[in-house]
Amino acid sequence: MKKINLYTIALTTLILFSACESDDKVVDEVLGTYTSGAVLRTLERSGSFDMFRVENTFSVTVEEQDENNGELIDRVDITVDFVDNNKAGVTGDDTNLGVPFGTIPAADFTVGERGLPTADFSYTMQEALTALGIDLDQVLPGDRIAINFELFFTDGRSFKADDAAVTVTGGSFFSSPFGYSLLIDDGITFGKQGVNANDINLVPGETNESYLVNISIDDDEEGDLLETLNIYKTFRDLTIDEDNPDISEAEALYETYSVAAIPLDTTGVRRFQLEIPLDELLPEGVDESRLALGDDVRIRYELIAKDGRIITTDEPDTEYFDVVPTTRCIQLNRDSVYPGEYEIEFEDSFGDGWDGAFITVEIDGVGTNYTLEGGSSGSSSFTVPEGTSTLVLTYVPGNFEEEHSYEILDPFGSTAASDGPEPKVGEISLRVCQPED
Repeated sequence: MKKINLYTIALTTLILFSACESDDKVVDEVLGTYTSGAVLRTLERSGSFDMFRVENTFSVTVEEQDENNGELIDRVDITVDFVDNNKAGVTGDDTNLGVPFGTIPAADFTVGERGLPTADFSYTMQEALTALGIDLDQVLPGDRIAINFELFFTDGRSFKADDAAVTVTGGSFFSSPFGYSLLIDDGITFGKQGVNANDINLVPGETNESYLVNISIDDDEEGDLLETLNIYKTFRDLTIDEDNPDISEAEALYETYSVAAIPLDTTGVRRFQLEIPLDELLPEGVDESRLALGDDVRIRYELIAKDGRIITTDEPDTEYFDVVPTTRCIQLNRDSVYPGEYEIEFEDSFGDGWDGAFITVEIDGVGTNYTLEGGSSGSSSFTVPEGTSTLVLTYVPGNFEEEHSYEILDPFGSTAASDGPEPKVGEISLRVCQPED
């Protein structure tokens, strides 16, 4: 599974990613301008950390360049940091910075293809935690582990991130290998595919259906790392006035599931369908007639690992959080195809395109495929002519479906359909919505 969540911390450094000739000229200029100049160029790097797999390894290959083409290097000292971004946890703030973590002596550098000294460095998450004195049960998604390099010369000079000039750190050719930071992932692929439109339509006569989603939980261990799935619900009344008292409901537990009891499919993924009827979404005794545009229901998912750690978020548009908004939509394509220009907005969380997946748009039997060729986002548009009889959109999967998401905008710029990550395979149901005047 391609799930490389590698992030580099924006430390001020002297570093060059590319080995092209124009980049070398910039390096030479820097070394000629700054007497304290030295460059550690990243040649390769790989690896990711998550909250369960302490055996995961981060590796980096660096190339050193100085005013004597690498002859001045004595050693590189390495420290490791743990940055606790979950300070509200039971262990409080576990941040620990600047812990000695090793040395790369000059003898470990070899002459690379460019005639400059190169060296490899790698470490496991367990090795970092041991050095830091951090137990695994103190580690949560969003925490960071970082390594910091300090380069020493034989003449006693040393260079680290803080020694870089602003003109260098702000340049387009430089990044940050004097300090690599890895954001710790939760190690779980949690999917919630929307089956219904999942909003509450306030237009009289429009039908509102249940909140209905397909839930998938994949921890690469058939769910054995997890104990419980909790689902919380909040109702927010944001249209309070003298005639309409506040009927907001604070967050409360709606349902609890044992992960082991959730059906396991042939691929080792736990799956089930969650349905919350409209009368259970809203406060008791409240129906659509009491609502106003702007009110919403918020649903938060929470996974509890078998070691007690909690995986969740309360940020909209994230995998563990959903918002059911109120809308005023007059549906225009209930009985016939609505003409006009539509737009497909693509997203790929890894940033390398849709890996073979695409959406087919078939207009009166003539199909065209649309996809994200590369990068993390993009868009395509298609036009439905007046008099069109049939419009069929189909999602065709590729590799790494957990990275793919899309949103289809109707001719009014409203969301006609959206799905992902792991979009539902097959025909896509559109709802063209004209806002009520």
